[in-house]
Amino acid sequence: MGVVFLSSIVKGLQRRLSNWQSVRLGILASLLCFALFLPPPVVAEEETVVIAITPCTDIIKTFKNFQPLVVYLQGMINRPVQLIIPKDFYEFESFVKNGKVDFAYQAPHTYVRLAHLYNQEILLKALTPEGESRHHGVIIVRKDSPVKTLADLKGKVVMFGSELSTAKCMAPKQLFRENGFDIDRDLKRYIHNGSCESIALNVFLKSVDAGVICDYSFEEINEPEDSEKGDIPAGQMRIVAETIEIPTWVFSSLKNTDSEMATRVSQALRALDRENEQHEALLEAAEIGGFVSTNDSEYNQIRQLAKGFQ
Repeated sequence: MGVVFLSSIVKGLQRRLSNWQSVRLGILASLLCFALFLPPPVVAEEETVVIAITPCTDIIKTFKNFQPLVVYLQGMINRPVQLIIPKDFYEFESFVKNGKVDFAYQAPHTYVRLAHLYNQEILLKALTPEGESRHHGVIIVRKDSPVKTLADLKGKVVMFGSELSTAKCMAPKQLFRENGFDIDRDLKRYIHNGSCESIALNVFLKSVDAGVICDYSFEEINEPEDSEKGDIPAGQMRIVAETIEIPTWVFSSLKNTDSEMATRVSQALRALDRENEQHEALLEAAEIGGFVSTNDSEYNQIRQLAKGFQ
């Protein structure tokens, strides 16, 4: 009798547990069905940080060179970063004036034209690959050229950088003036091109007699680490003259850029260290030596230089 009684109790508990499990399953199924008809949860998208760079070489090469820096910044600020490379200065200026970017990386002359649009409290200047904060434009010729001095360029063809380049156009044209040259009268012809590599190649191919490039690019072009990959054989170029010393490129944030974000980006860029192996690789790709703080007054020299070309 005791065994039968216990057996009845156990069976009763089993039925109750079974019923409860069924109820639980029913509740879960109802919740699932209800959830299927609910709209998806709204997830706040992180705002993309947009950086514009004035092109110094072709757009694809510039994008490729700076992409490692973009990846670094994304990791440091935990936000997506978009790189914009306008086709020319005028498009760059339009993006900045219309507030389509958060940050701008530009040549000194471009900076002084747009300085009133930037946050003057957060300005950085790029260092050269050698870690310098100033550099020169240099006038180069082929190693076998009869041109030995600036005076020898009378009646020759010279290639400058873009008309808005400080180191490759404005400063060298001032150099010619200071040496008694009227480039419209004394040169056979002068033309404008873009990148240092393109200008040097034109000189090597004898398309022009001389060209103007940045001094820090000369060593890389004339003495490349891998001469087999270069367009110009090593040691085939020579410097004839150099321009005045000018400040390097400027990284700036627009006035309407969130100040906290501007500070974080600034800190991330100033943290780049050439002694750090990972940092060294991305800095080399971008052909810069790092970033340091600067101020607007450092570019008054460029304002004075620009007055001579207005």
